[in-house]
Amino acid sequence: MVNISPLDFSKKMVAAGIVSGYIVNDGESVITSDAVFAELAKEVVAMPDYKSHEGIFIKYDEASGCLFMVFVHKTMRGQGQGGTRLKYRDYEMIGGAIKDGLRLSKGMTDKNSISQLWWGGGKAIICPVTMEQFDKINAHTRDEDGNKTFTNQQLRKTLFENYGKYVASLGGPYIAAEDMNTTPEDMMTILSVCRFVTCLPASVGGSNNPSRWTAEGVFNSLLATIKHFEKKDGLTGMTVAIQGVGNVGGPFAEFVLKSGGKIIIFDFDPSACDAIKNYEHGAYADKVTIVSSPEEIYTAECDVFAPCAIGGILNENTIPNLKCKYVVGAANNQLGNFDEDYKLLRDRNIVYLPDFYINRMGIINCANEQYGRLEEDLKRECRKIYDDLVNGTLALLEESERTKKTPQEIAIYWANEWGMQTHPIWGHRGLNLIRSYCAHH
Repeated sequence: MVNISPLDFSKKMVAAGIVSGYIVNDGESVITSDAVFAELAKEVVAMPDYKSHEGIFIKYDEASGCLFMVFVHKTMRGQGQGGTRLKYRDYEMIGGAIKDGLRLSKGMTDKNSISQLWWGGGKAIICPVTMEQFDKINAHTRDEDGNKTFTNQQLRKTLFENYGKYVASLGGPYIAAEDMNTTPEDMMTILSVCRFVTCLPASVGGSNNPSRWTAEGVFNSLLATIKHFEKKDGLTGMTVAIQGVGNVGGPFAEFVLKSGGKIIIFDFDPSACDAIKNYEHGAYADKVTIVSSPEEIYTAECDVFAPCAIGGILNENTIPNLKCKYVVGAANNQLGNFDEDYKLLRDRNIVYLPDFYINRMGIINCANEQYGRLEEDLKRECRKIYDDLVNGTLALLEESERTKKTPQEIAIYWANEWGMQTHPIWGHRGLNLIRSYCAHH
């Protein structure tokens, strides 16, 4: 089942007379909506990245030609919160999307715990059933500042209205947010039909696109890493290889350049690379090298490798090719095997900063959006990623040095410890919301 395409999976649903279904773990057993999802569940629960997720919800939306996939990992600390990404590459088989959703939602549990937010872990994927459909939805031009303008506005509006209605129908165990290939304007479309959404435009009191704050948090973690190991302030004389210069990788590249560093970049979107080359009218162009193939970024001679695009890219095939001392990047779920691949980096004496630990500013940016937004709070939280005494990067690296454990092991211990705390007001309400949904569907 997991080795069929999104298109074939949607056809399988239609043939069975259904448009949506679920796989739910209510703490006692795995519950499915129908025979199709019972068959799928047998394979999903056997996947290494399945960690007793509380809910997996999938709907086929014929009007937009997409599958809506919502993953809720754990809601001990609160409703599952995490971004909604629009993507087809690497999801050519439905198992790729499911694996990503499982990993990303678990990562959000860890990230929200390590950030000490009262939210659980959730993530959603909008997967067009073909690459051609993705291209239609994501077709865009760029203005002189490198910002995207989408060309198929009506299709996009239909997509996010229908997706918003689906999220609303779940009843609240998942809260949507902006993510890969989605925007605050898309979140505004969701808001027109669904209250469970964040990262709204600033014009309506929202937290807007979190990407620059995410980039600054990762950059602060990089600065702390260089301070700890190199005893340097800033990146003068250092080279950072950045995989992906989109929403987060782009601003991260700008921070590196302004700090005196050189960059080597790759992105599947050539216009994104050109935007970095032309940053501030080309003032840093001599410090920017663009490589032409995805393989070249792994073998680039550099001090720091910064994955800022898709997950699962640090694995037994790529890690031997790295020519760096540090891995510090913004992408979610960078390790191919979460439980093992950090050891490959350790064995090569490459310092790896866990992604869920250092890219947390994105979720912090919209954490308490309903209570109003103060930029001073964000600046303070951004600084804490550098030197907070409890869970700042300097503290993490000092603890790693003291215990002889990797930063990954220390961060996971902290996340697991804090992740067992239940919401101080609502308790484990998210699971009850999921049970209520199942009872009525």
